[in-house]
Amino acid sequence: MPDKPPDTSQKARSRAKAPASVDADELRADLPRQIEQSGLFDVDYEPAQIDRLREIFEYLPDRAVVNVSEKLKSLNSVRTPDLTPFVDEFGISAAERKLLESLVEGLTVVAHAGRTGISVNTARTHMRRLLEKTGSSGQLDLVKKTRGDR
Repeated sequence: MPDKPPDTSQKARSRAKAPASVDADELRADLPRQIEQSGLFDVDYEPAQIDRLREIFEYLPDRAVVNVSEKLKSLNSVRTPDLTPFVDEFGISAAERKLLESLVEGLTVVAHAGRTGISVNTARTHMRRLLEKTGSSGQLDLVKKTRGDR
């Protein structure tokens, strides 16, 4: 009986093995949640989009899945610095502070709106007021100022 030819499909080729102690399939299934939690992308996380992300992740090599998962976990675990002195200095409101905290965590204005349940226009108004109050030229400048780079 002839040997079965090797599977050369894209999916099979992409399964570079991760270390044995890591279950890449579990991490692969959790990637959409980690990406949503990170706020890195302005995406509507509807079931159809989550399913599409899972399909895409099936083609990632196991090692890539492990690396991406570790980086997302690291991003998601970054703690927000104490913004109280900054908030007090510039007279920032509670709603503006929430947006500022989201920006420091790496979220976009749109992701912040989705996370907090406010409209994107309201979040943009908060952003505009933050920039005016702090004299910042943009989001990056604002985040740098919160870290003392004035």
